This record gives sequence, structure tokens and C-alpha cells, in this order.
Amino acid sequence: MLSYKRRIHVYETDLMGIVHHSNYLRFCEEARVEWFRANGFDTLTQDEIFGLVVVETRVQHKRAIRYFDSLQIDLQIKSQGAKIMIQYRLYQEDKIFALAETIHCRIDQNFKVLRLDQKVTQLMEKEKWTETWL
Repeated sequence: MLSYKRRIHVYETDLMGIVHHSNYLRFCEEARVEWFRANGFDTLTQDEIFGLVVVETRVQHKRAIRYFDSLQIDLQIKSQGAKIMIQYRLYQEDKIFALAETIHCRIDQNFKVLRLDQKVTQLMEKEKWTETWL
């Protein structure tokens, strides 16, 4: 499980200092990219990067994230057939801001679903999936 930390910037908020809901998925993407980088995928080719597409997203908003909040995102990941399932917990200390899930698969340039890379599936088999957060 990866734990990713970041601060909220003013451009991510509205006039009341509350993070716009569209940014939650951006935060998840940052954590997801960091997981791939931390696991040795920082030299992915363009086909590998853009071949992994989002098939489904889901976000449960629990409480507002505000300007100056420190945000921690825990990420758990697993493969299931040709899909990659990732769940995210966005929180600060004991406050859960949101729970999210993204599902991905690999496609070629003709949008045909491809098998996941063997290196990726082997890595995910070693990952600890605690419980379903959603």
C-alpha cells in the first residue's frame, strides 16, 4: 500500500476555500502515478502510459477538503483479469475526506483490450489489499 502526501493549493479551491470536486480524481491520479514510479515504472514508454485507460471511477465525498489542508492518500491496488482496480482513501489524521476507486485496463491503438503486462501483475500479487474501502 502506498501513502502519498500533498498540500492543497489555492487554485484547486473555490472562493470559499473548498476544493472543487473534480480535483479529487486528480489527487487520485497523482497517487496512482507515484505508485507506478515507486515500483520502478518511471521509464514507461508512451504506449504503456497512454495504453492504460480509466474504465470506471467512483468517489464518495465524506467532508470538504479546504485550502491549507494537508492531504494524505492511501492507495491499494490489485489486478483482476485484464483490469487493474485501485482504491484510495483521502484523509488528514482522523478525518476522512473521500473514498475513491478507479478501474483501468490496457488497450491498443485500435481500442482492443490487452492483457496486463506480466511485470505489473506480478507486482500487484505482492501488494496487500486490506479490505474494500467503498
